[in-house]
Amino acid sequence: MPVEAWFKEKIRDDVATRLQSRGGLLDGTMKTGENIAGTVKFPIAGGRIVMYKLSGAIEEVRPQGLDIDVVSLQATDYTAEATIRNQDSMRQTPSYQAEVAGAMAKSVRMKRDGLKFDALNAFCNTGNANIPGGGPTTPKTIGDGTARIDLTDVNKASAQIRGVGSDEEVYWPIPFMWFEQLCWYKEFASKDYQGDKDLPFAQSGVVDKKTWKGVHIMALPDEHFTYGTAPWVQGQEEWSAGYIDTFMWTKSAVGCETFWSKEQMDINEWVGKAGKPLLCDTALSGAAVGLLPEGVKRLRFLAINDTVRPS
Repeated sequence: MPVEAWFKEKIRDDVATRLQSRGGLLDGTMKTGENIAGTVKFPIAGGRIVMYKLSGAIEEVRPQGLDIDVVSLQATDYTAEATIRNQDSMRQTPSYQAEVAGAMAKSVRMKRDGLKFDALNAFCNTGNANIPGGGPTTPKTIGDGTARIDLTDVNKASAQIRGVGSDEEVYWPIPFMWFEQLCWYKEFASKDYQGDKDLPFAQSGVVDKKTWKGVHIMALPDEHFTYGTAPWVQGQEEWSAGYIDTFMWTKSAVGCETFWSKEQMDINEWVGKAGKPLLCDTALSGAAVGLLPEGVKRLRFLAINDTVRPS
């Protein structure tokens, strides 16, 4: 049964759905890799070429080289299914049918975002000792979780990323309440977003976003923040006591490749089951990994349910 057959009629109102993130908001914020038979590869180069002084005499050349390596990881496959009684499909309104399709698409987009956050968290916890060129192997954590987020913390994280030589776009997703806390600073509240207008979060009217000191800060729905001692849990309206881990990164510092991302669900009769119910399914295959520790920061600050005017 083709999906298109579900969308022949429009009615006035849609189904009232419990509020949730549409997902897919972080697409385009990370380096893409190369897929070779299910293995995703991300090249990394380290070291530098240094000029040396000529003596004026005929002398031997002193060739130098870069350390080049490839980070490889196996892609992981994901799927989501939903069932609908075949008898019910003829009695459902178009808006209900569209809601099922929308929920399946959201599951794919949310998993794409989740892959990125999972990779950032793993990178900050374990690092990568095989990165060529010397330097740090684990991203630095800023904050210990006992204080509210402050604009000076944003400056510190971005300055450390810029200080090592990064000239790329920097991204930092945060909860809406953190964003509101930062808006108590007049200089932050007056800023406009200056980043890539084609990215999904930039096109979303419900995502608050500003560019501060070259960092593109976007407020995402709470359900995207599941790391720390106060992770989001389904159904919550306020954060519990504890801290939230958020991540700031440059595009080349983290790799993510989702070479199979099927948002439009397939619908087939489930042969062998009584009444031949309709089986809806979507699929995703991809992988994400931290590449450059100096281009990633973990910001660990209090989970807050209100704002406080800075002194």
